[in-house]
Amino acid sequence: MKRTWQLGNVIALLFALVANVLTGAQILDLPAIGDISDAYATYLTPAGYAFSIWTLIYLLLIVFAVYQARDLRDPRDDNDVPQRLGPLFIVASICNGLWTYVFVKEWIGFSVVVLLTLTASLYAALWRLGVGTTRPSTKDFLMVWLPLMLYTGWVTAASIVNIATYLDSQSVTVGPLATIIVIAALTVALLALLLRRNLRELLISCAWALVAIGLRQLQLSQSTPVAIVALVCAGVLILAILVHVIARGLSYDTPHRSASS
Repeated sequence: MKRTWQLGNVIALLFALVANVLTGAQILDLPAIGDISDAYATYLTPAGYAFSIWTLIYLLLIVFAVYQARDLRDPRDDNDVPQRLGPLFIVASICNGLWTYVFVKEWIGFSVVVLLTLTASLYAALWRLGVGTTRPSTKDFLMVWLPLMLYTGWVTAASIVNIATYLDSQSVTVGPLATIIVIAALTVALLALLLRRNLRELLISCAWALVAIGLRQLQLSQSTPVAIVALVCAGVLILAILVHVIARGLSYDTPHRSASS
C-alpha cells in the first residue's frame, strides 16, 4: 500500500501542475484566473504579485513528492510519510487541479467547495504527520513540513478570498467592516494555531496574503481602514513568528514522539 500512496502522490501532483499550466497559459481557450478574480474583486482580494508565491509552493511540493517517494523501489522503515498521509495529499492535489478549471468557468460556488476540501485535506495531513508537535530531522522539516505548511497557509487565505468572491458573484457585498472582522478573526485563529500547534511556517503564507490585501487597498484607495488592519495583522503574525523562533529556536523543541519519517 505504501507504494500505491507514493505513486498516487506523484501522479496527483503532476495532475495539479499540468492543470495549472493549461489554465494559466490559456491553452484550453479559457479566461485567465486573474481576469475572473478581477471581475469579482472584493476588499479581500490581494494584489496580483501575491500569487507569485505559487512558484515557491509548487517547487517545494515537487521536492516533497520526490522525497516521499525516495524509497519507492526499495522500501525503508524510516519513511512512513506515505502511509501516514494516506489519500490526503492525493485529494488535495486533485482539488488543486480541479479548482483552476471550475473557477475560470465561473462555477464560483463549486470552486468554494473544492478549495475548502483542499484546505481541509491539508490540515488533516498536518495533523496525521504530527507537524508542529514532533521533532523532525532537518530533511523532514525542509522537504515535508515546510512545503505542506506554506501550502496550507496560502490556501487558508485563498479559501477566505474565494468565499468573498462567491458572495460578490451573488451580489452580496462584503463591506469594509465585515472585511476587518474577517481579517481579525483569521489572525486570532492563526495565533491560536501557533500557540497550540507551533505551525509558524503556515503563518508566513497568511502574512504574505494580508500584506498583499493591504497594499491593494492602498493602491486602489478603496478602504484605508481595511489596508491598515490587514497590514497591522500581518505585522502581528510576523512578530509572533519571530518571538516563537526566539523562544523555541529554529527547530521545534516540544517533541511528543520521535518523527523519523
